[in-house]
Amino acid sequence: MRLAVAVAVTLALTACVDKHPGGQGKQIDPAYVAANLLAAPPETLTNPINADLGGAVVYLGNVVEGGALVPGQKVTIKHYWKVVAPPGGEWRVFSHLRGEGAGGDFQNVDATDMRTGHPVADWKAGEIIQDVQDFALKPDWKSPTALLIVGMYPKGKHAISDRMAIKGGQTLDGALIAVRFKVDVGKAPAPNTITMKRATGPITIDGKADEPGWRGAVASGEFPVAEGSPDPSGKTIGRMTWDDHYLYLFLSADDNDVASQYANQDDPLWKEDTFEVFIDADGNRRGYVELQVNPRNAHFDTWWPTNRGNPDDKSYTAGIVSAVNVRGSLDDRDDDDQGWDAEIAIPWAAVKGKDDAMKVTLPPVPGSTWRMNVVRVDKGKAEAIAAASWSKITYSDFHALDRMLTVVFADAQGSTTPPPAPVAPVATDGGVPGDAGVARDGGAAVPGDGGVGDAGAPAKPALRTMTPTRPPARPIAPAPTP
Repeated sequence: MRLAVAVAVTLALTACVDKHPGGQGKQIDPAYVAANLLAAPPETLTNPINADLGGAVVYLGNVVEGGALVPGQKVTIKHYWKVVAPPGGEWRVFSHLRGEGAGGDFQNVDATDMRTGHPVADWKAGEIIQDVQDFALKPDWKSPTALLIVGMYPKGKHAISDRMAIKGGQTLDGALIAVRFKVDVGKAPAPNTITMKRATGPITIDGKADEPGWRGAVASGEFPVAEGSPDPSGKTIGRMTWDDHYLYLFLSADDNDVASQYANQDDPLWKEDTFEVFIDADGNRRGYVELQVNPRNAHFDTWWPTNRGNPDDKSYTAGIVSAVNVRGSLDDRDDDDQGWDAEIAIPWAAVKGKDDAMKVTLPPVPGSTWRMNVVRVDKGKAEAIAAASWSKITYSDFHALDRMLTVVFADAQGSTTPPPAPVAPVATDGGVPGDAGVARDGGAAVPGDGGVGDAGAPAKPALRTMTPTRPPARPIAPAPTP
């Protein structure tokens, strides 16, 4: 499988137009908005509700695709809103998941493409709005039920008493109970374990992750905030997949102030907005690589021969390929941004760092098991560094080898069964197995009959390389907020 590379930093004015539901704050195609303004709602709704919100909007109900929720898996819901009178530009739609009972489960699932492309400020009397929502229930959800609640609140006000009044339907804390899901917690993934399917097609590194090859990629829930860290300015999500040449990551952060002054290889990217990837390929908790990409598409890479208590080796260069999409204006501290995305391809040879003797199968095969983590670092204009990660960490240790994900490689269908061992060919007529290109019985050489270099083997694509520079030594840990 070949990797098509289109490396660029894409600002909002040239960002891709997203024609599909996703709710990641991207620029939305007007045709998508038009297609979801309906003449009438569907005749059959999974949950018909008809609740009045402030005399301005009627929540008609929703259609749910699928049955019980499973932690870590996605679900699609279509909400239907009828506009009686324009509510006003100060109002926003929210949707949260709440667990019933003493579990205290909570998940914010506010974002949808219609709420971005057709905000409440644009709502007109008589409109029927189809609001498509996709989300993955967080992997560590514990409650046997999940209540999806929806409502409206004025911008900048977050008290329950500020929410728009509701008449009709069942309510909870000033919000409408739209769906009561059953959750099959018995199918939740093992703690800190994910299964990563092989890519189903070619992937182009352009910061979008919209190729068919990304279908089936393992997706995170919203990254949990590091213990003891301030909250980042928005949520972070990630996806991962792989093929014969690369490990692929797509990382997306909602951020109202995207900024970084660092633009050179091995600059101290961790001091401002960045994504960090840690890979302990043999899982022995010593000897691992640290890779970083920031909104300027600058890279930092280093090899830790033992652990962070000993010096790292910044002469190591991973040769990663990446592209970044900034949803807003980079380094303008006085405006409101939406966030930034990074699409990253990591060549397999990079994961061994500078340990050529590391016992790891490359490329991996179904059943291969690694240890990894992904950390999002967020630095506001006048705020302390904040952090969130795929597998939860503490604010004092972003590396946290003991808290890394266990990543199990799978084929495109999700099977983790290793392939059968190859059977050695049997020599005949005195020949030598695998003697490609060797003349037999006085005849001409026979090319490609099992030897090295058979035609048709996938060629490894060329990689972008950088000449590393040596930045000042990185502190052992970011300083927690007093």
